[in-house]
Amino acid sequence: MQCPRWRELDAEQRKEYWASLALRHCRGLGARSCFKLLRACGSALDAVRRHREWTDFGLRPEPGRFLKSDAWRQPAREEWDAAARLNPCILLWTDSRYPSLLRTLPDAPLFLYCEGDASLLRSPCFAIVGARKAGEQARAVAAHMARYLAACGLAVVSGMAQGVDAAVHGSALQQVGRSIGVLGAGIDIVYPQSNRGLFERMRRDGLLLSEFAPGSRPQPGNFPIRNRIISGLSLGVLVVEAAERSGSLITARLALEQNREVYAVPGAALDSHNFGTHNLVRQGARPVFSAEDIMRDLAPRLLEYGFSRPAFPPAELAAPADDDAADAAPAESAPSPAASAADGAGTDDLRRLLDAIPDDGARILAALRRGGALQADDLATAVSLESAALNAALVRLELLGEVRRLPGARYEAVS
Repeated sequence: MQCPRWRELDAEQRKEYWASLALRHCRGLGARSCFKLLRACGSALDAVRRHREWTDFGLRPEPGRFLKSDAWRQPAREEWDAAARLNPCILLWTDSRYPSLLRTLPDAPLFLYCEGDASLLRSPCFAIVGARKAGEQARAVAAHMARYLAACGLAVVSGMAQGVDAAVHGSALQQVGRSIGVLGAGIDIVYPQSNRGLFERMRRDGLLLSEFAPGSRPQPGNFPIRNRIISGLSLGVLVVEAAERSGSLITARLALEQNREVYAVPGAALDSHNFGTHNLVRQGARPVFSAEDIMRDLAPRLLEYGFSRPAFPPAELAAPADDDAADAAPAESAPSPAASAADGAGTDDLRRLLDAIPDDGARILAALRRGGALQADDLATAVSLESAALNAALVRLELLGEVRRLPGARYEAVS
C-alpha cells in the first residue's frame, strides 16, 4: 500500500489535489468547513465545481465569493510547486487508503503528505504522548509501552518531539507494528534538529505524516492542529507524563472529543511534572500500570482488524533492541509501573495519591454489586455523586483493585 508520489498522480488525482489546494487556500474556509464540503459533495473537485451551492451546505457567502476572485491561486500554486520539487507521497481524502478513523473527524485534513511505509495506516493505531522535557523514568515507561504495543501489531503514533515522543518512536521502530510520526512542520523539515537520526529512521522504517505544505517551518500554532491527527488516527491515547499546562493534554482533550479512549500513567503524587496526568485520571482517564492493561481494554475494537484475542507478545519480542539506547532510555533502567507496584517500589507515592482521593467507595461497590456493570453516568445517578467526585472515587477503587473499567466507560466490581 504505497501512496502515489506527486509525479505519479494521474490526471484525476492531480485535479483533486489542485482542488484541495483551492479549498485550503480559500479565505474563510477552515478544516470543519472543508469537511462539510467534502461530505456534501464527495470530493474537493466537486466542491469547487459547486461553489455556488456552498450557502446551501451551511456556509457563509464570503468563501464562495473569495474562490471566484482567484486570490487563492498564488498561494495554492506555491504549494503545488513546492510539492512538485520535493515529490512527496500524497494521500487524498478521496483515496481508499485514507485512514478510516481519521476520515470520520469533523475536521479531517483534505490530504496528507507522507514519507515511509503507508501500509502502517491499515494497522490499528495507538498514540503515546508526553512531555518534551521528560525525566528518565517517564522516557523508560514510554519506551516500554511503545515496544510492547508495537510487538502486538499496533502502529504506535506520536508527534516526533523530544522526550517522550522520541522514546516512543525509537522503541516501536524495531517491532512488528512500528511507528507513525505526525509532524508540526512540512514533511521535509527536521524538527527538532536533535531528532535528525530518528527522522531518517522513521522515513526508512516507519511513516511520517504532515498536512503542512513542504518547506513549512514549525510554528507554535501548528502543534495543536497536528495533535488532532495524532488522536484522530488512533483507537486511544496514552499520556505518560504531563504538567498542568501541556500540549499532551490538548491531545487528550481532542481524543475525548473524538470519542477515543484516554489513558494515563499516574506518576509521583507531589511531582508537578505529573499534575496533568493526575487531573486526567480524576476526569475519567483510565490509569494504566502495564501495556497489557491497554491491550485488554482495546480487545473488542481490535476484532475489527482481525485480532482474535489480545496478542500479548513473547518476552523476547517486547525486549528492547540493543540500539534502542540511541533514541530512548532502556526499559531496564527503570521498572514499568506494574512492576513498581508489584515489587513495592513507589508505594509511598501510590499511598499519597490514594490518600488524596475522597473515599466514596463503599456506596459505589454496593451499587455495582447490586446492579452489575454500570456506565459511569448511570453509576453517578445510582450513588448520587457529581461526575468529578465519582471519577476520583473510581480511580481510588481501581488503584486498589476493587473495580475494573470496561470499554465504553463502564465499571464493574472485581468481587
